[in-house]
Amino acid sequence: MTKYVLLLTTSICLGTLSYAQGDRQKPAFSEMFPAAETVFQDRTVTDSLALWEERVYLHMDREQAEAGDAIFFKAYVYNGPTQKRFSPSGVLRLELRDSGNELVSTQYHPVKAGSGEGVVKLPKTLKDGPYELLAYTRWMKNYGEQQFYRKTIQVGETPEVQDPAENLSDHRLEFYPEGGRLLAGISNRLVLTSQTADGEYGSVEGSIVDEKGLKVVEVQSYSKGYGLAIFQPEAGKTYSFKPTEGPGRALPEIQSEGYSLRVNALSSEKIRMEVRATESLKGSPVVLEGKKEGQSYFVHVLEFEDGAASLDISKAALPHGLMTFYLRGMDQVAWAERPVWIDSREELTIAAQPLDSRRSKAGEKVIRIKVTDAEGNPVQTDLSASVNTQVPQYKWGIEQYLKPIAIDAEHSDDRSIRFLEDLKAQSLASGSPERELPSEIRYPVERSLELHGTVYDFDNRLLTNTKIQMMASSDSELVIRELETDAAGVLHVQDIDVIGETQFIFRTEGEEQSQRLVKLQPIDKPSEPKEAGADRESSEEEEVVESKTYRKTQRKKELVESTLPEPFDTTGVIKLKEVTVEELRRKEQEMVPSLYGIKPNRFDVVYQDPDRPLPMERLVQKIPGVQVQWTGGGTLPVVYHNRRGGGRPLWVVDGQVIRFDDPAYSPLTFVTALDILRIEFIMDAGQAAVFGVQASTGVMLVYTRSGNFLDYVNRKEGGLYFKGYEPAPDFETYMAERQKDRKLRKIPSPTLYWNPSIQTDTRGEAIIRFSTPEDFEGVVLSIETLTPDGRVGSFRKSY
Repeated sequence: MTKYVLLLTTSICLGTLSYAQGDRQKPAFSEMFPAAETVFQDRTVTDSLALWEERVYLHMDREQAEAGDAIFFKAYVYNGPTQKRFSPSGVLRLELRDSGNELVSTQYHPVKAGSGEGVVKLPKTLKDGPYELLAYTRWMKNYGEQQFYRKTIQVGETPEVQDPAENLSDHRLEFYPEGGRLLAGISNRLVLTSQTADGEYGSVEGSIVDEKGLKVVEVQSYSKGYGLAIFQPEAGKTYSFKPTEGPGRALPEIQSEGYSLRVNALSSEKIRMEVRATESLKGSPVVLEGKKEGQSYFVHVLEFEDGAASLDISKAALPHGLMTFYLRGMDQVAWAERPVWIDSREELTIAAQPLDSRRSKAGEKVIRIKVTDAEGNPVQTDLSASVNTQVPQYKWGIEQYLKPIAIDAEHSDDRSIRFLEDLKAQSLASGSPERELPSEIRYPVERSLELHGTVYDFDNRLLTNTKIQMMASSDSELVIRELETDAAGVLHVQDIDVIGETQFIFRTEGEEQSQRLVKLQPIDKPSEPKEAGADRESSEEEEVVESKTYRKTQRKKELVESTLPEPFDTTGVIKLKEVTVEELRRKEQEMVPSLYGIKPNRFDVVYQDPDRPLPMERLVQKIPGVQVQWTGGGTLPVVYHNRRGGGRPLWVVDGQVIRFDDPAYSPLTFVTALDILRIEFIMDAGQAAVFGVQASTGVMLVYTRSGNFLDYVNRKEGGLYFKGYEPAPDFETYMAERQKDRKLRKIPSPTLYWNPSIQTDTRGEAIIRFSTPEDFEGVVLSIETLTPDGRVGSFRKSY
């Protein structure tokens, strides 16, 4: 008994459990355990992983596309135990793998409030065939790849599928006694399932007969290959299932000793447990324990009265999902197990009705969407919707993904559906050990794209506690930051919000270029375990091999992806033999072409003298009419002019518009005198118009020695190319760009409409409009949602 006192005191309880055992009442668990705040403070790593488990679901506009095409998606990131749409993670990683599990491409997409959206851009060099799309957050890597979202993507033509009817004779018949065994003298609940080799459902029509062929009970057949028989076997007899057609099959052997575990989960509020013991075990208490993925959420000692015990368990006190209840004796002997689906989530009803609008354009379809809750009240929420001319390969949506035991039962009430789903849950008892949660957190939450790495100079000396200037330049933005390495020489760059491939340059203080330029070595993998004799190869999953397509993409600019913030072992980093550094200097270009073909007045152009370089404020004073207002304090002076009305000019550095009003924080302070090649002052209204109305008072164009001052330092040694978020064009913009592709425009896109952020109004309604082609025969409308509070809904219908 001491063992079970210890078991009870170490178990985790997520709520108050109510139960009945005859007329005897026992204290609630809340009186036996400390307050929830105290328990939470003492959570182990495993407890944290259990509570903050993340899952991902993607609603995609289609599952088939051509090489070079794009697939649109809406991502729902939710908490596993509660299935509510929230997540501390801010980055979603997508991977495309081929049939050999080789990595083809990777993408990053931002996640906010548990949702994100974007496009999966397929490489143009892909061969036709099936590919697998994986989606996950960095936190999900702690659980292993089995936690990732996976979907098969067909590139090119879909191969012909063999008619399932050809293999209908190949049925796999399985028996699942409730609790795991058939007991003599006790009424048993036996679930039968039948399925073909192609995954189609078989027939379970027939009856249970004894060894003499006498009928004992008729098997009640249900849809989707499930059947149920309730009967009381006798000791010493054998039984078998006799189908209406074909040969029979023997049932499992009848056991003379044990406990039966009967479950009634049809109520939406509670689970009814009934345990009966055979004659020899009626006086022995047993322990009932509920576990989910290695975590214990419920423990109770059952004592029998007349060989039976009953117990009611509140569903609100248990985590959401598939939970297995185990029945063990006081000597730790396992007697029975029963999977039960705990579902306290409210499902939404989505309806869509076509409207005949006289105001609509020719070929335009108008559909009204309405979302209601279980009581019929309107729901204001966001939805994702697609209209497609192809029938999706996967019939079910987000509801069935969140509930793997879902039964595709039409025209049934809620209680009937829960009954069929419980039959399926009982059939999941396989006797195999449950997946255990990991014992360590190796991958922290990724709230934004990050870059972590050790920094050293050209002499390969580690730069500890050193201020570093980081400049990032892409086609659309310019970012400049001042950071500092830590005591280990590691630079931590967080909150990176860049789109596409972005060049990062790192510099520090110094007079010469070789002194200012520094090198950052990214941290790309978790550190190895420190325990002596730890076998990492046996615990790690097989590393995914990079395909030729992926390596070719990475080789172009040697892209660096978001890295881990783990402390980096700097042992040996400063050894020259490990890192070869060559100081390469670029030849200065004699002239960089003027931006957009602008031809300034020759008196409005000043050139820098590399032998006697002048600071920017002294250089611009050589332009007629330009004056400098000194601000003091070491900040950049304010430059203005008195020509054509005067004013402060707009600053543009190598095509990048500088929009800093405060001179103290202007990126221009990072442009040194040696960086400058020339400065052009533009006052002509026609030429300045390319920069918009903000250039009405003139433009000061700064050109650096390479045409981009970030490129003035060597790319290979002083910078790196960082993989930012994948660009996410809207559907209409992409379809217009798709028409410019000579290959893709020959193959019409099956997607006619895609919107990942439809908002219903206070009446729960929204209107969508889309155009149909001239040869319109019909479309499939797919709508899905997962609200922040965990309510889920999906709709799919052909029109």
